[in-house]
Amino acid sequence: MFKRILPHICIDMAAIFLIIWIMDRFCVLQLLSRETFKIPFLIFIVLVTVESILLIIHQRRE
Repeated sequence: MFKRILPHICIDMAAIFLIIWIMDRFCVLQLLSRETFKIPFLIFIVLVTVESILLIIHQRRE
């Protein structure tokens, strides 16, 4: 059961972090204060989202 729920939780968390990243970028909230942190953070969000989607597709084919 946990293996089926985990990718969905990862996608939800990646979406939340993406919203935080966008808000920090355009609304100047300073939630993410360092520019050197923002780029790897965005890359991490994209990779988690892609991997979660691929895992969900793989699980549905089984």
